[in-house]
Amino acid sequence: MEWDIKLLKKMLDIIKPGIITRITLAIILVAVISAAFSGIITLYVSKNEFTNYVNKGNLLTSQRYLPVIEDYYLNNGSLEGLQSVIAERDFSREGRPLRHGPLLHGFEPGRRVIVTDMDGTVVADSSNLILGQEIGDLDQDMVDFSLTVEGKQVGTFYIFDPLKKGAASLENEFINKISRQISNSIVIVASLALLLGILLARRITMPISALSTGIHEVAKGNLETRLESRGDKEFASLARDFNHMAEQLYKHEQGRNLFISNIAHELRTPLSILRGQLEAVQSGTLEMNKEISSSLVDEVIRLTRLVKDLESISLAEVGNLKLNIETVEIEKITNRLLPLSLAMEEEGINFQVEIDPGLNQIKTDINRLTQVLINLLTNALRHVGKNGTVKLKVKRSGDGRAVLFAVADDGPGIAEEDIKHIFERFYRVDESRSRQAGGVGLGLAIAKSYVEAHGGKIWVESQKGKGSTFYFSIPE
Repeated sequence: MEWDIKLLKKMLDIIKPGIITRITLAIILVAVISAAFSGIITLYVSKNEFTNYVNKGNLLTSQRYLPVIEDYYLNNGSLEGLQSVIAERDFSREGRPLRHGPLLHGFEPGRRVIVTDMDGTVVADSSNLILGQEIGDLDQDMVDFSLTVEGKQVGTFYIFDPLKKGAASLENEFINKISRQISNSIVIVASLALLLGILLARRITMPISALSTGIHEVAKGNLETRLESRGDKEFASLARDFNHMAEQLYKHEQGRNLFISNIAHELRTPLSILRGQLEAVQSGTLEMNKEISSSLVDEVIRLTRLVKDLESISLAEVGNLKLNIETVEIEKITNRLLPLSLAMEEEGINFQVEIDPGLNQIKTDINRLTQVLINLLTNALRHVGKNGTVKLKVKRSGDGRAVLFAVADDGPGIAEEDIKHIFERFYRVDESRSRQAGGVGLGLAIAKSYVEAHGGKIWVESQKGKGSTFYFSIPE
């Protein structure tokens, strides 16, 4: 029970107020940020690729113009008169495939080009707007290439760049439309991600919320609280674990209440006898004599034995029962059972002892082991009638790692529903039996605690009407 309480406290520490909100927000943020980030990356890649596409077009355009302009310079010695060549000749399709190729007719024909000499004066303008003037601020909307003839720069060639900021062009309009559409897509996808994130978060946090509620209910003492085992495998498994823990806590609580009730019940009878007789002696209605004093001593002895038995069980359950382990002769143990053997003989019960011939010694606490055997044999004595048989068998276990004891009787046996409770404190198969005839129900519980303190195991095999056999093992 202590372990279950620690586990419960640990689970309460883990599931603190606000964790469901944090999980929900985390899922929603991840979904929204992922959608937004994907849209931004798509927008960036689209712009970057289109810019590369346009820049490549600018380069190809320059490659169509520059050789013609350079040849003109070589033939004429200057750039004067170049305007007529630029104006009369259509460069928009020179060197461009009609159906395939890098540009695929993607640029508008007749893109404006300007040529300046080394003084910055415009000597050619495809639009014929600033011929003979300086280019001025127009170069901000242009991409420039050097005009070089025989290693000497003779001027500058400018091409209108449709992607320059503020430039009115189909390319810029295309980029703006793409940006708007992707931005709208980001908003739509982010909204859908938000909705899906809320739904997913709700699906994930509902079992956690139910678990948190269940834990708090159990912590408040509502040990009958149970969770529905549904949802994902992990949550269903967690719900089953919680239900198992709650069931164990419930059983421990019921056992504790029953234990307190049984102790009170067992103490009530001797205390009532002691009180009644002492009050009678005190009032003078009963004279203190040897018989009365013996009766009082018997009740005190019974109380002392009960307290001692409970102390032994408690020490064994918490692992504080001290054992004096030593090598003991098996014969020495059986000799201690002689008074019990004589009692069985007086009752007309056939008591048989069978010991493996190759087994002479055992490492054990002889006092604890003797008490286990006395409790098991006494239990058999109570349930075997006259002419019945009780057998004690001692042998080595099949794997040779332990000594196996078996106490068998041909009594009425134990019902299947009673077997699982047979080693519980104060449990009696027949509640109608008196304490003098059936004891207080601690004998088998003490036997179990002593065996387990040795590191062994104890169990029973029985069928109603066919007797019972109690087994226990002591590791070597």
